[in-house]
Amino acid sequence: MKRFNTQGLCVPEKHYMVDTREKIAKILKLIEEEYYFTINRPRQYGKTTTLFLLAKELKKAGYLVINMSFEALDETIYRSHEKFTQKFLEMLFKQIKKQEVATDLISWLENELTKTKIANMDDLATVISELTSRSDKPVILLIDEVDKSTNNQLFLDFLGILRNKYLLRAAEEDTTFHSVILAGVHDVKTLKLKLRPEEQHRYNSPWNIAVDFDVDLSFNPAEIATMLEAYQQERKISLPINELADQLYYYTSGYPFLVSRLCEIIETKLEQEDKWSLKGLETAVKLILPERNPNFEVLIKNIENNPKLYELVENMILYGSKKSNNSDNPLINQGQIYGVFAHTGVKLKIHNRL
Repeated sequence: MKRFNTQGLCVPEKHYMVDTREKIAKILKLIEEEYYFTINRPRQYGKTTTLFLLAKELKKAGYLVINMSFEALDETIYRSHEKFTQKFLEMLFKQIKKQEVATDLISWLENELTKTKIANMDDLATVISELTSRSDKPVILLIDEVDKSTNNQLFLDFLGILRNKYLLRAAEEDTTFHSVILAGVHDVKTLKLKLRPEEQHRYNSPWNIAVDFDVDLSFNPAEIATMLEAYQQERKISLPINELADQLYYYTSGYPFLVSRLCEIIETKLEQEDKWSLKGLETAVKLILPERNPNFEVLIKNIENNPKLYELVENMILYGSKKSNNSDNPLINQGQIYGVFAHTGVKLKIHNRL
């Protein structure tokens, strides 16, 4: 039997999940048009699950998908171009071996890893060109947790070769990945500012080829209802689905972790007679607020580590301060990145009631 999940990747066969097919379809459209882009959303906003579901659909559609994460990379990997390029190719090879591809492509890539010295970004660029020209399928690169690479120039160099190859492909002078999707909390402009804070570099991003990613990963009430319907069907019970979905959205503004966590609390911590009622949801809200869950801890840390952001949040919540919602303001943008502020609306507002 399925369960609600708030610990990492959500799998449709194991967990109750919101139906996100419309969101995935919008992302697939971007990929079909060969765009490169970044999915930057706050922690526990469904990025990893989205990439997982996206990869499954891409494979069904006939793409060769390289879906990797930089989360577990050791810091030593970033000490030299040779270590980074070798590790990147090892991860790429591992992904390709899992899929149905021509044996000659596997043999060629294995030879590159064992017999050819890949020592720098130019060598890596050559391998990417050869791989994408040899593959009989368009090759998609998905990289999760790019934030783990934010403090070194080497990652910018890597983005630089992807950008250069993208431009050369447009001029019909090279082959490269059909589409590249990076996922993390920060957008690449923010990563660049952390690495190169000098004013003259402020807008010199190696990722300026990327199209804006406007797909809303939060859950609206109708989408939340799909998860409750799945629960109702499997458990063979009757729920006030629309009322619960509306109230879940009221408290969370559709923040994926918060929606799932409230449902998880209702299912695991409430007495049977209180479960899945509006009263039970109010009880779940009271139980989640004092929790020391990873989502709250990261949010609090990010606010407390930035005195100006702390002051702005304090003035809004305690003293009713009003401010225009301007994402070009670095402080507001940072609050949006961390999930403190909502992206939409003329006036700046806290993301959700919880």
